[in-house]
Amino acid sequence: MIGHDVFLPTPLPVLCVGITVMLAATAWRRSVDRSFLSGMVTLLLALAFVGHHTGTAPDNGDSLFIQDRWTNYTAILIMLSSMCILLMSWRDGTHDRTTLVDEYPLLCMLGALGALTMVFSANYMPFFLGLEILGISLMGLVTFRHRPVMQGCEAAMKYLILSGVSSAILLFGVGLAYGVTGSLRFMPPITTGDVSPALPVAATVMILIGMFFKLSVVPFHMWLLDVMEGAPVPVAAFLAVVSKIAIFSALVRYFGTGDQPPFLNDILYVVIILTIIGGNLLALRQTSFTRLLACSSIAHVGYLLIAFLCPGRLQSGAITVYLAAYTASTLGVFAIVTAMITPERPDGTVIAQWKGLFFSHPFLASAMSLMLLSLAGIPPGIGFFAKFEIAATGVEHQRNLLLGVLIIGSIIGLYYYLNIIRVMMTAPPLPSASLNRHVRPELMALVIVLTVIVVIGGLFPARAIHPLLPVSPVVPAMQNEMTMH
Repeated sequence: MIGHDVFLPTPLPVLCVGITVMLAATAWRRSVDRSFLSGMVTLLLALAFVGHHTGTAPDNGDSLFIQDRWTNYTAILIMLSSMCILLMSWRDGTHDRTTLVDEYPLLCMLGALGALTMVFSANYMPFFLGLEILGISLMGLVTFRHRPVMQGCEAAMKYLILSGVSSAILLFGVGLAYGVTGSLRFMPPITTGDVSPALPVAATVMILIGMFFKLSVVPFHMWLLDVMEGAPVPVAAFLAVVSKIAIFSALVRYFGTGDQPPFLNDILYVVIILTIIGGNLLALRQTSFTRLLACSSIAHVGYLLIAFLCPGRLQSGAITVYLAAYTASTLGVFAIVTAMITPERPDGTVIAQWKGLFFSHPFLASAMSLMLLSLAGIPPGIGFFAKFEIAATGVEHQRNLLLGVLIIGSIIGLYYYLNIIRVMMTAPPLPSASLNRHVRPELMALVIVLTVIVVIGGLFPARAIHPLLPVSPVVPAMQNEMTMH
């Protein structure tokens, strides 16, 4: 029986109560509008209670959950991103009545709950539970595609099989870690007593492989392109943003609260190089926005891993700033893509269909250009300062090889980002009435807000970014310094 003083971050029970209310309301009477509204209200309430908790954490550190500035920061990013994705998805629920989609916002909320559980986890049990809640909800979300149905089912099947294999590998590593340490505390296992030193190494590598698959780093990346292409555009945004933030937050927590194994640097060196070069080279061949953004997200994870590999006084700031820049810019691109998809233009994710966007929708084309330049690391977007912070961590630790890979990857990325801008500036061969359609007001408002965030973060980086520094737990010695800021 759970005691009344158990430590529990408040956003988790708020989301649980909200999801339960949504389930009961759906069983009583179906209403798409009410389901989406209930999801937004639940996320707003959970956001209002960030930083609050019930009970007190035990002094020995054997708690299921942990709460500090890092968890609060990533939780805020996840909840804000989930709200943006619900706004993108509102069309499917309120404008397309061909299918009852009350379950869609419910699955989005379950995915957000799984992501938050991973973020707040200080124990293997809630971490794996959150991982599976997130994965199962994504399998359902991927199939919510009206046209074509088989593509969504195929994408969900691929995710189901490969995600199950990676979860099994991760769970086997957790079992080995428990056998070595006798504890389920969320940190790398350390050999004690007469245990063979090969066991903790095997456990850490298996857990790392499971996380790498969820992050879709090279060579565990091929599933992401097909799954994001087969999923609805808002679900692809969920995969590219929310799930990546949750897994990376857990990765930082796992290796940031204890002694890092000596072989971790060698593994990360190889993975970073393959991920940055592989992700950018794959993007050169793509003709679909969703597949290109999948490749882009792979490359950006590689950039983040550079900062993860370089502990020091600049590391925390680099990670937090880059997460914010990547989240705002990527959500902005997906919001604009969602606005351009209509029943008359179901192929709106095809890059070639974006010809003439500067003539028909100059604001959306300008906002898209700004988001793409931010992702490429070009001023005036916030992405320039984010990538600069990543490079500064490499300079601080003299990671010359990784800095060279960062530069090469950024040059390749600049090519395919600028190519999209070139397509939008090209005059369409014939006037298209479908291009001159009215954009939904909630999507237009979302694009405006994200554009303002990207511009303010780029033009006034000191004022916009200073409140974020530093919150990452990668360097335990910095915890005292955090409270001084």
